[in-house]
Amino acid sequence: MDDAARDAVHHRGMQNIAPSGFPQRVGLLVPGSNTTVEAEMNRAGLPGLSFHAARMTLPMGLAGEELVAQLRENAAPPLQHLSACQLDAVMLGCTSAAMALGADRSLAMMQGAQAKGTLEVGTAIIAALRAVGLARIALFTPYLPATNASVIAYLAAAGIETVASLGLGLNASLEMFRGVSRTTPAALEAHLDVLDTAGADGVLICCTDMPTVAALPGLEARVGKPVVSSNQAMIWAIARHLGQQPERAGGSLFAAA
Repeated sequence: MDDAARDAVHHRGMQNIAPSGFPQRVGLLVPGSNTTVEAEMNRAGLPGLSFHAARMTLPMGLAGEELVAQLRENAAPPLQHLSACQLDAVMLGCTSAAMALGADRSLAMMQGAQAKGTLEVGTAIIAALRAVGLARIALFTPYLPATNASVIAYLAAAGIETVASLGLGLNASLEMFRGVSRTTPAALEAHLDVLDTAGADGVLICCTDMPTVAALPGLEARVGKPVVSSNQAMIWAIARHLGQQPERAGGSLFAAA
């Protein structure tokens, strides 16, 4: 890169820096085993933002109000840590937790971070699906059938129909779920080849620990339809909330924004 190009990149980045001269701070609440969210946020190319993650234990084998109560209890300490960061925004970055809680309870829980703006991945996904016109989706997740059912119900409540679904059942144990973060673009392609997308407007990939953002343009070309993922929807929602434009995040969603 020559000096002129380097100066242009530097100038674009500086345009997105907050007036104080410092980046806007975004807090992320993620499951303890998640090693993907920070990497995908940083690779998206948002030079005006800095990301600060805290981790919570994600309950296994719980459902309903028992799951909700345990999520709230587990989230309280990491949210207290995030509250010290003087955040411009905070995002709940766990799809299964956000959809089990529902938007209102997710946002209420995230108030514990005392951020200027509060976001959560479930609402981000719904907004993203609507932005690209997906009313009927084919769903792919690493989840068990019970978790998929929770996702499908959440989508249905927002008027989005799931016409086909595929779950890998990896959240049966922490040991199994740790492999999700090592999902390759080739593996994603293979899974979507199995998923029945014929009756769908597009595909939704749920799980913030599944690396998807770099693979999305290739997946869309392969499927021939828009593909939305949890992390892509989070990046899009954060960028819109804070007036940013990702430089290295692709797919139909960013073309529609």
